[in-house]
Amino acid sequence: MSSNKINKKSIARIAAVQAIYQNILQNNDDMDDIMQNVLSFYRNDSSITNLTGNLKISLSISHFKILVKSVFENINKLDEIIDNHLTNDKDPAHMPILLRALLRAGIYELLFYPTTPAKVVINEYTDIANDMLNGYEIGFVNSVLDTIAKEKNKIS
Repeated sequence: MSSNKINKKSIARIAAVQAIYQNILQNNDDMDDIMQNVLSFYRNDSSITNLTGNLKISLSISHFKILVKSVFENINKLDEIIDNHLTNDKDPAHMPILLRALLRAGIYELLFYPTTPAKVVINEYTDIANDMLNGYEIGFVNSVLDTIAKEKNKIS
């Protein structure tokens, strides 16, 4: 019988996007509080079982915490990178919150996790985008992350 288990880092990435999204939505600078709220959801077996049936979900807490804290510490640089990849007719203030949260996490991993291949990061965040965003936004995530991976040495 095959196991219905998802990679712990994949779940950590999803949870990180959720925490970053919550930070933007609530305009809450207390990332420790936000991280604890997100972690409590993933630790609560009943809430996850109700959503997933028999799928086994656990996350890499260390990857989650490092990613969220690092994004928060580098938020201005990440937003500058995101805004520089918008076309001239796009106003950064009108970017959907979830799209910005996902790009912040993906760009951070591309630039500052040298042991994770760019292709893995791009695929992971494109998959997350596929589950959370619409068609245009999915393509935008893929395009921005791919461009940043190619420009990585100039940016970081």
